[in-house]
Amino acid sequence: MAGYYQYTIEDLALQEYISKQPGRIAYIDECGGYGFDFSKAGTSKFYVLTAVIIENNNLDRLHTEVERIKRNNGYGNTELKSSKVNESARARIMSQIMPLDFRLVVFVADKEKFHNDSPLVDFKKVFLKNMNGRLHQMLYKAYPRLKIQMDETGYPEFQRSFKEYVANHRTQLNLFNEYDFDFVNSRDEILVQLADFIGGSLTKHLLDPNTTNYFEMLKGKITAWQVFPEVESPFWGSGRPEDYKFDNTIYALAVKLAKDFISNNDNDDSDEKKAQVAVLRYLLFYAININPAQYVYSDELIRNIQQYVDRKVTKDFLFRRVIAPLRDNGVILASCVHGYKIPISVDDIITYLNQTTSTVGPMLNRMGICRKLILQGTDNELDVFNEEAFIRYKSYFDT
Repeated sequence: MAGYYQYTIEDLALQEYISKQPGRIAYIDECGGYGFDFSKAGTSKFYVLTAVIIENNNLDRLHTEVERIKRNNGYGNTELKSSKVNESARARIMSQIMPLDFRLVVFVADKEKFHNDSPLVDFKKVFLKNMNGRLHQMLYKAYPRLKIQMDETGYPEFQRSFKEYVANHRTQLNLFNEYDFDFVNSRDEILVQLADFIGGSLTKHLLDPNTTNYFEMLKGKITAWQVFPEVESPFWGSGRPEDYKFDNTIYALAVKLAKDFISNNDNDDSDEKKAQVAVLRYLLFYAININPAQYVYSDELIRNIQQYVDRKVTKDFLFRRVIAPLRDNGVILASCVHGYKIPISVDDIITYLNQTTSTVGPMLNRMGICRKLILQGTDNELDVFNEEAFIRYKSYFDT
């Protein structure tokens, strides 16, 4: 029968997983436009999509808290729009919304870096379709149950094309009719105003890196982040590469290995692989946009992983099921007591090796003592390292 689909065990397992996910709403803001003629005044260099993600059971509280922040900052009777906020008020308001319970998905199209012969430059429909696909993938990877709201006063071409894209690409197995799409007026929906304020603040820093780095302020809120075309150079801020003994060979290799792992495993839906990919994306985001010299604490990585997996994430899970397998699969990560990072120098590698040696060295020494005592007690007849599980250690101790 035409259109008939028989569900498999895997399909039902997917539905069970989706059913356990909390319902969420994404409030999406756009900054910038589609034009590429930068000789024209007002043509934006960036096109930025910011999605503020909020769990359904937090909506009432978020509405109340954002309303309070607006009122306390003189916007009680007017719409909170990023373009109307001065810098002193922006910093104050941003500090007040930081404790609120929401997540961010951010997509940035750096239009000046597109190749001149790219079809994205000449054809608006191609540009929009590309942006639609990238944003949809970022949202759906982290949030399989999601409803989307956008300001109806935004760019109609993107709104119309994205709504159509969502409808056409929504999973066939969606029994819950999630990923619904609705337009609201920002004057009436205060959380769309929140998305506008955050998106505008992020765009402001992109346009002028000397302004407050709102990406750094909001780093703990960002679940997914993508720049197109991709950027690989680390963000130095007011520092210089030589200040950190930057070694481009080490950095470029670490970035390549991390991106190769992401590319090879991005479609694996197991908790471990989703967590591993999420950690690498976050560490790359941190090196490229925040501070390549700074380590990311375990708790920050755990908060990010938790958005992608349906289980409680502990430090033991982070180390044994995420970091260790990444290293086993050829990804180079630096670490110390302060956390993890993409290595940028020989010093980063040495710090990691020293940390490992301080743990493994004493353990190997105790293994050697145990072996030696057993050999002595059996007149050298029993060498425990002859066991298959330990034979690889013999060359280490016998040299």
